[in-house]
Amino acid sequence: MLPGVQDVVGEGSVDGFEVGYVGGDGTQYRLPLADVWAVRFEAMAPVRRFMPRKGQRHLSGRWWSATDVGHVGYESWLERDHVMALDFDPSVVGIASQPFWLSWTG
Repeated sequence: MLPGVQDVVGEGSVDGFEVGYVGGDGTQYRLPLADVWAVRFEAMAPVRRFMPRKGQRHLSGRWWSATDVGHVGYESWLERDHVMALDFDPSVVGIASQPFWLSWTG
């Protein structure tokens, strides 16, 4: 685990959580949450695709991100607004759309 993380989230609070993601080469990974702190999800493929379709009740699209120098997908106006705000924040180093699956056992 990343040094200092237990001070923020509490010791053992990530037990039972797993992150699934797709690498840039298409390889699928599933790792404990504590082991993915250094993964650059903005460089990974989305875990699922979404396509705008006729008759849908929300606005899907892609925002050209200066931060990532590429398109970032969104599925609602709210997501679009957040992507836009993140793109203008100089402290943000990457933005990802549908970057991982988070699963856990109860």
